[in-house]
Amino acid sequence: MSFFQWIKRRLRRLDKENRRMCVDGGTRIAYDTDAPKEIVSRALVQFSCRFSSVSLIEKESSLQCGLYHFSAKKNEDGKGCSVSCGRVASVRDQQLQTVRPLSFMDEIERLLRAYNVAQYNGSYYSVSGLPSFFGSSVDAVFESGESVYCYNNQDPFLPISLIKELCILFDLDSENRN
Repeated sequence: MSFFQWIKRRLRRLDKENRRMCVDGGTRIAYDTDAPKEIVSRALVQFSCRFSSVSLIEKESSLQCGLYHFSAKKNEDGKGCSVSCGRVASVRDQQLQTVRPLSFMDEIERLLRAYNVAQYNGSYYSVSGLPSFFGSSVDAVFESGESVYCYNNQDPFLPISLIKELCILFDLDSENRN
């Protein structure tokens, strides 16, 4: 990723998250019209995703209630990737950190492509007064410098089937294997 791409991406985030003040209940909606809706690169370098399953429970999902987070980053030596995932619930917390083979990043990229997550790229929707962790967010960076960033703290926009596949891929909840 070039320095200018990094600066543009960083400024885009700062503008969305820090520069606009909003009163409780007010909404901040932003769409980055320059954000690509199709990613050419297939080499995923870094991935982060989190979502709240609170509103998914109503949709007859087998997911347990809680805040899920997944992250994976290609190691600098290029031989593997560092993986972290977890589920925060009121009763117990699950946290896993492992090192996986580089093919793990390929599996994440395959899921992103299969569920066309890039279609949400550049969308930012925030309701002031709601917790920042409610809803969903995805942040993916590719070797070419391309990136996917989307955030919504009101509604988890990711398909339930993608969420279940992420849980299975990251070995977070074995009960989601139906």
